[in-house]
Amino acid sequence: MAPRPADRASNVFLSTPAGQIVVGAAIVLVMAAILDLMGRPLVCDCGTIRLWDGDPHSPGSSQQFADWYSALHVVFGIGLYLALHRARPHWPTSWLLLTALASSGVWEVMENSPWIIAMFGQAVGAPEYHGDSVFNALGDTVFVALGFLAARALPLKGTIGLVLLFELAIALAIRDGFVLGTLRLLGVSVPPV
Repeated sequence: MAPRPADRASNVFLSTPAGQIVVGAAIVLVMAAILDLMGRPLVCDCGTIRLWDGDPHSPGSSQQFADWYSALHVVFGIGLYLALHRARPHWPTSWLLLTALASSGVWEVMENSPWIIAMFGQAVGAPEYHGDSVFNALGDTVFVALGFLAARALPLKGTIGLVLLFELAIALAIRDGFVLGTLRLLGVSVPPV
């Protein structure tokens, strides 16, 4: 079965760097617009804009560009690369990256839904969570892309080491992470920070 003209045109568009940049920017802009429509603040209501907020209990937590949870988004990007590369090994890396960006955008919208905010914010021993700012969601998406690119560049053992390093660093620094957060969601008592 021959590809339809529209399929050929989209493949040509997506095979160019300019087309990939346009699609990537569109994914990020749609995510930001949806978060804005959901009522998420553009930046921290605390009155400051910073690139880093290392205190999980500060008013800027999940509101600034990066925080301790940014490392978890790197890990998410690593996982997306490994899963997508395995599921679609014939796709160009650029298509896999665009799929990872779209996945990150979907997660950011879901993460900032009232149900997920309540689930994370009410877990016993978890830092207080009220959702992300659009600025933080953009940062999270950048970190997903960095994780994706790191997984593409590193050997598998290096990738696994990076994941373990980030998980351990977050656990030691703020008593959270994928493992401890999952235990909290399952109702297991984990001492807070």
